[in-house]
Amino acid sequence: MAKMVACALVRALTTLNSLLYGTSQKNLSKLQRAQNLLARVVTVVTCSFQSCSHNLLQRLRWLPSEHCINFKIANIPS
Repeated sequence: MAKMVACALVRALTTLNSLLYGTSQKNLSKLQRAQNLLARVVTVVTCSFQSCSHNLLQRLRWLPSEHCINFKIANIPS
């Protein structure tokens, strides 16, 4: 159940992340910490190091928050 909720939260963040374009670095770091935590929930890993979280995101094929926001903005039709 926790995995389903975590994946749903990440999907919701990914869908709505274009609204976060231009937000402060402080807010982006909070969002990234939440995404890292959700990645650890989904993969059932207890590490808390940044490099470990980065590897988990790669393994899940999730873009880091800031990259995801930029990707979404770049793909808006003109």
